[in-house]
Amino acid sequence: MKKMFFMGCDGGSTKYAYAVCDQTGHVLVQHTEPGLNYMRGTAQSFGMSIKRHLAEVLTKADIEEEQISYAAYGLSGYGEGRTVSEDMFRIISSALGHDRLVVCNDSVIGWSGALASRPGISVVSGTGSIAYGEDAHGMSARAGGWSLDYGDEGSSCWVAKRAINAFFRQADGRMPRTLLYDWFVQRFRLENPLYFIQAIHDYVNGNSARCASLQREILPLYEAGDPCIREIYRQAAAELAQLVAALQRELSFEGETMQVSYSGGLFKGGSCILDPFSNEIEALGGELVMPRFGPLTGALGIAARNCLGGGELNRMMDRAGSEIA
Repeated sequence: MKKMFFMGCDGGSTKYAYAVCDQTGHVLVQHTEPGLNYMRGTAQSFGMSIKRHLAEVLTKADIEEEQISYAAYGLSGYGEGRTVSEDMFRIISSALGHDRLVVCNDSVIGWSGALASRPGISVVSGTGSIAYGEDAHGMSARAGGWSLDYGDEGSSCWVAKRAINAFFRQADGRMPRTLLYDWFVQRFRLENPLYFIQAIHDYVNGNSARCASLQREILPLYEAGDPCIREIYRQAAAELAQLVAALQRELSFEGETMQVSYSGGLFKGGSCILDPFSNEIEALGGELVMPRFGPLTGALGIAARNCLGGGELNRMMDRAGSEIA
């Protein structure tokens, strides 16, 4: 029997993570590159980056493009414009040298990994936010993911922006000052709070990943009991729960408890987001469950289901999931 190889990619604004495995789930290579945002760049620059990524991955795996039985790219922004989606597929297919390829939104591989392709809803909250679900009848739907500029509520960027806005309000007296105010003053060495306008502009400099990174930095304020930060995380959980509620109305989970899982950097904060989010999901009649696998394993599963079925696919994902860091 000819050996099969599958490649998965979890691609977003923060990073592009790759993995290649064989049909048993043994992972040949994992590789990470800086994030890409197709909507904020050009097709040419995106294509050059994809070719460079692919060359690095295949060199490390010691295989050729033609040996990839199937590949799956779960990308933020995919599906949010006909020409964008067509261009993304064409560029990746050209780099790969064949069209044994699935390109989908990153919410799909998040669902595939978190719920091991079983009925339910998966919420992704990283740099941005989106939710995707499938029911037992094969129906699928998504909610959120309307862009960092105009939506993506409950994401790491959204949390960071809410914290920045809270600093503004505390600085000019619209809100009482909390630990948050002192933290921003010290973090950005502000002699005058008005200087923060230039400081935060220079720090972010149009880079959404840098904006999202502030969410991780303010986590100690939550542990310290800052009421403003705690309220921001509560609101983030409520926003993410609204995505689930929207999909609950679109899909059918009658006669079963709606399973909801999650992935993305915001959830790595632990109880600050998981506790209020779990409460919100229970209020919807659902159950919050730990993700079975990560999105990268989910991408390998999406690729492999074009060649493997049933128990063979499950075993492949089990092994790949255990080997992917």
